[in-house]
Amino acid sequence: MPHTIGYVDNANGQLAHYNLLAAIRLFCGGFGVIGTLGGTRTGTGTLTGLEASPAAVTETWTLTCTAAAANGGTFSVVGSVSGAEADATVGSAYDNGLLKFTITDGTTDFIVGDTFTIPVTQGAAAAADAEWEVLRYDTVSTNRELILKGTGLSRTEEIFVGFRTYHDASADYYNLLAGVFTGYVAGNSFDTQPGARLSGVPAHNQRIDYWLTLNGQRIAMALKVGTPVYESCYVGKMLPYGRPSQYPYPVVCGGMLSGATATRFSDTAHSIAYRGNRANLGLRTNAGWAQPYSHPWSNSYLAGSGSSQSQQQLRDTGGVYHLLPVELHDNTANLWGALDGIFYISGFNNAVENTLTVDGVNYVVIQDVWRTGHTDYYAMRLDS
Repeated sequence: MPHTIGYVDNANGQLAHYNLLAAIRLFCGGFGVIGTLGGTRTGTGTLTGLEASPAAVTETWTLTCTAAAANGGTFSVVGSVSGAEADATVGSAYDNGLLKFTITDGTTDFIVGDTFTIPVTQGAAAAADAEWEVLRYDTVSTNRELILKGTGLSRTEEIFVGFRTYHDASADYYNLLAGVFTGYVAGNSFDTQPGARLSGVPAHNQRIDYWLTLNGQRIAMALKVGTPVYESCYVGKMLPYGRPSQYPYPVVCGGMLSGATATRFSDTAHSIAYRGNRANLGLRTNAGWAQPYSHPWSNSYLAGSGSSQSQQQLRDTGGVYHLLPVELHDNTANLWGALDGIFYISGFNNAVENTLTVDGVNYVVIQDVWRTGHTDYYAMRLDS
């Protein structure tokens, strides 16, 4: 299961939550990772708009000036694996399907033999055959939008999810809105996509640390922001307790808020979607969207917060931390399935950002916003 751990801030003149949306696009879309640029040049021009596509493989690209010109020039473009591609012209946008960029003119012109070297590493999602197709990426609007299509574990399905930003500088909140849809219509706004279920995730206009993991059917993420507190979201399919013919589209939208609520990360009431029966968790059943209960938080004997011993069965772990699946049900007759890669873990003698390895698989421990009780933690799987 591909994952990435990193941070964004107000780099490149962009607010941090804008840069977070860009990071989600690059990782989930399987885009190649650009390394440190090299080469030797007399010309002082630079590369802008540099991006390796989801089809990129691990290789080094070499751009060599083959024809000099005043305020211009021509560069050959050669990949160490892909071989020679079409030439690039200074000042013109270039895209060969694997790599795109623009070579800008500088104060000093390029001369024949000037080079750029661009190391590219294949995107982790693409390498795992788990990348999501980018259907929309709007960076023009104030509320920027990203809509993705996954093809499931079978790589034959259609799963529609997305994220958009929303913020209010006067109220000092800078958030993401997570969405799950039943289809995609290019002419519709983000919020009016077919069957839209939406849930806000408080973020920040300063540094945001993140843990982001995916497979072909779902994306899960945790953020550390502000004081700090921890925010979480899950979009995409769960693991249904039924055959695809019985339950064809078991998708989940779980953020921290009900819709695009004007809530700052410092709010003391919001909580992870998985705790019991919350409005910020939506499950698409065959009858439409439902607000499910989440086990074991829905079971006071396993994850209770009362003072009696019977309500604190998992308080003292004896040094063993069991990972319990987060199962979704209606508290009466229906047990629909379990979240993919999200597990309840006791917080007793535990701490946020702890890591654990079970049967060779790595997990990270995340807490519920600012809470540190023994029922306030879950573990997110990082590896396959």
